[in-house]
Amino acid sequence: MGTLRIHGTIDLIQFWPKGSSDADTTKIKLVVGANSFEYKKEGAASFKKTNAFKGAKSRGTITADVIKTSAATGLQTITVRLQGVDAPELHFRAAPLKTSSAVSAEMRKNYNAINKERRQNLAETATFELAKHLKQFANANGIITAVFETEVDSPADAIDTYGRFVGNINIGAHNINVWLVENGWGHPAFYTSMSIDEINVVLNAWKKGKKKVGRTGKHLSKDAGDFDWNLIYREPKAGVVIPFTSGEDKGKVLMPKIFRRQVAWLVSKKAKVIPAGTGFKTYLKKKPDQLVLLNDFLANTLNSATVLSLDEFVDANNKILKDPEELVFKEKAGTLVNAQGNKITTW
Repeated sequence: MGTLRIHGTIDLIQFWPKGSSDADTTKIKLVVGANSFEYKKEGAASFKKTNAFKGAKSRGTITADVIKTSAATGLQTITVRLQGVDAPELHFRAAPLKTSSAVSAEMRKNYNAINKERRQNLAETATFELAKHLKQFANANGIITAVFETEVDSPADAIDTYGRFVGNINIGAHNINVWLVENGWGHPAFYTSMSIDEINVVLNAWKKGKKKVGRTGKHLSKDAGDFDWNLIYREPKAGVVIPFTSGEDKGKVLMPKIFRRQVAWLVSKKAKVIPAGTGFKTYLKKKPDQLVLLNDFLANTLNSATVLSLDEFVDANNKILKDPEELVFKEKAGTLVNAQGNKITTW
């Protein structure tokens, strides 16, 4: 095991309502220089520069460059998924329907018509509050010097199935991931790629965060049948100020990972792609999300823990039977390849 660090900057303009970034996914504008990416093996005295991600692509749920280069400016960015936290969804649209003989033209038309970008309660507030908090670290131009950090063995371990870097963002000694959970702006979101120490840091933060009045812990919902079709993403537009007061979107919040599946389920039902009587539990069984229970994972690690599926924790009335911090989801593996399509395995 070792530590990957990526030195970069965060531009506050990316966050809603000025931009589209939300509270648990952000883009770091990489510093263009020789030392942006560095890695230190366990036991090593110092970090060493690595070019492992130069020209690399992630092949998983999607195929994508892990370092995005703007055609207009040449600016390089990476997308980060903040490890251990899942904030309310600001903009989520169910995946397009795949080509199938079971999907008629009418079904597809109806599905596309209602498959809008949807948001959860408190998503706007969580993002707004994060940006407000980060402002204290920014210079006059709204730019923050930051460091991404994650504990991994190989380059591929740092990337998820969507080509995002998964880890922590630190501003000096200040950890954004911990701040979000500790202040109740996001739920814990555990994956089997996390170490026990990393999980315990989030659990300790959540002891405080879940008690915060008016935030996600106090507004946790376990009812997947409860859905507001009117909560639509309010996309920023140039020259248009979105009127917003922190807290005005207060309301029940389903665990974001479950919300994403809830959206796909309900849109499919409404468009008659699946039978009207299909329950959430039945829907989840079709594409099982594998997980282990936290207590089992902490006691036995992934090698010995019993692997279960998310649908086992949903009842016939569409109620969720576990809290977010009780579940550890199996990370979906992706492959990291170079420009020639060969797997990247070394630093």
